[in-house]
Amino acid sequence: MEIKVRQKRIDEEKFLEMRKDVLALWPTGREIENLDEGVAYQKSLPDSKNFYKVLKKVNEEGRMVLFPRAGTPILEEEIKLVRTLNDLGITLTPLTTDSYTRNLQFEKAQQGLEESIKTGKAKLNGYPIINHGVKNNRKLVESCNSCFDPRCSRLANSLVGEMAFASGMTAMPNSFFAWIGGYDKKATVEECIETAQYLGRLIGYYADRGVIITTDCHGWLPNGVMPMSVNIATQIIEALISAGQGVKSVMPQINLQGSLAQDLGDIRIVPQLYKKYFDKLGYSDVMIPGIVGSQVPLYPFPQDMGGAFGYITYTAMVAALGQVPAAFLKTIDEALGVPSLESHVETYKACQWIFNVVRTQNIEIDNADIQQEMKITEAEVTAILDRVLELGDGDIAVGAIKGVEAGVLDSPFSINIHARDNVLGIRDVKGACRYLEFGNLPLPEEIKDFHRQKLAEREALEGRKMDFHVSIEDFWAISKGKLLGVPAQRKR
Repeated sequence: MEIKVRQKRIDEEKFLEMRKDVLALWPTGREIENLDEGVAYQKSLPDSKNFYKVLKKVNEEGRMVLFPRAGTPILEEEIKLVRTLNDLGITLTPLTTDSYTRNLQFEKAQQGLEESIKTGKAKLNGYPIINHGVKNNRKLVESCNSCFDPRCSRLANSLVGEMAFASGMTAMPNSFFAWIGGYDKKATVEECIETAQYLGRLIGYYADRGVIITTDCHGWLPNGVMPMSVNIATQIIEALISAGQGVKSVMPQINLQGSLAQDLGDIRIVPQLYKKYFDKLGYSDVMIPGIVGSQVPLYPFPQDMGGAFGYITYTAMVAALGQVPAAFLKTIDEALGVPSLESHVETYKACQWIFNVVRTQNIEIDNADIQQEMKITEAEVTAILDRVLELGDGDIAVGAIKGVEAGVLDSPFSINIHARDNVLGIRDVKGACRYLEFGNLPLPEEIKDFHRQKLAEREALEGRKMDFHVSIEDFWAISKGKLLGVPAQRKR
């Protein structure tokens, strides 16, 4: 099948034509037809509402802030929630859109919004940004001391981005591998890249006129225990696709999985890898205002309160020791449903304590284990990205499509039907994530031998074969307050 997408900036005239179809998806799209009015509104806002400027300042000052999750349908309740977060010193504010919005079901979102207003109770699992329209969204932006970063999925990504930026929001993920990993079952990689290119071109339009909007990169999140090399490689691909459309600010997210040496190693090597490929492909002007230590979303959440606090504050602690400017965290009751206002407060107070006590000490941690993890991650990510570029004859977009097709980019238990799903991960004796099955990942043989040796050490210690069952046990371990899975009784 012919690949039509290319790593080429969309012509402005063509982009403006494409906008017409996007804005026609719902009547509020007519409110934001004038892009230059949106640019002017962005320029009228203070620096304290620009995500890039706030994160950069926090990073330069050696401080640390929380990057939580939040989103409720009623405007006044959303303002109340965000102001409560502001009182805790939280100004980087993701805005979670509801499921109907994410699936272009705006009529159902409207019904849910009206029912929420009528009853005073949330009937949607997020904020219906399209249905609220530019007037309400700007009221939210102006009423709070926050820079907003709305979350969406592929189907509604373009219209949500249009509405968000016209409303004064200054960041948004452009992570098409995250859609492949956990949100979109049938979309092809090419369709996902086309959607990402639209948002990147929109951000590029603003950037050309002096408004810097940041895109955060999530990469392909595995749905099982797994080294983060594919995730990091696909984050960088996402960043390069965005940069190709004119994006000037990207924010990497480092998923922290429980092995302190591996987590700190990833924190340190990832910015270097981003810069290496920005320079290599001619995007040296793309800025990284800061990186985020992220509570990895793939593990089952502890069901007890003590375990939930432990899981969350581990992420806060490692992010603090890694000296990153922000930590992306859930709340202690995330596993039970939509978080309450009280749980937001208690969760973030606990994490702020760690930031205020640990981060301010600027403790430098380094040892042979951390250095080794940095070298392994660098070697794996480099091997994967260089092979992707080779497959695309230097075109990262074409290479990404062919890479998934060939299993050069692969991840376990992906929901997307186009993924090979031939790789599998497991933990070693110290709890670091290793490869159990390599699939077609283009890793050097010495790197594969390293993984095999680490698993042999655990096999010798536990007296059992490292296999699929152990991988699943490791997957559940964190929810039980452990790093390694406890052997389960297996059926004969």
